[in-house]
Amino acid sequence: MGERRKESFAGVLVSRLTGIIVFLILLGVLNIIAGAYVQSPAFLRVVEFLNVNVGFLILIAAIFLVGDLFGTLVFPLNLPGPFFSAVGAVFTVVFIFRLFALVGEMTGIGVFTLFSGTLALLIYILVFVVVLIGGYVALFADPPGGA
Repeated sequence: MGERRKESFAGVLVSRLTGIIVFLILLGVLNIIAGAYVQSPAFLRVVEFLNVNVGFLILIAAIFLVGDLFGTLVFPLNLPGPFFSAVGAVFTVVFIFRLFALVGEMTGIGVFTLFSGTLALLIYILVFVVVLIGGYVALFADPPGGA
């Protein structure tokens, strides 16, 4: 099987924080463009949606960052990593369902309402369990020393 290269603690921290900063800069640019240059209702709704969810998106990025930072540590300190990844995956699915709701509102397509209520809860649980099990399988399948 292929070797996985393990990133350093500082490398993970810098790369993930850079991603968050770039996202915030792009969101700032979108806000400037939305107010001054683009008057498309769809574009304005998408920018408004991102503005409303910016805190949630940063929370998702922070959870994945913590999971990735735990992943850089040696066993047994890396054990919480898959849990944070699973929580981040569930929050990502929550965001995607919010995005589906926005698309449904903008287009008038009612099929996106399926992703709410009990079905959404079942999907969240399934995503959490699958990512958690997959994370621990990957963690324990990766031999110490990476060889």
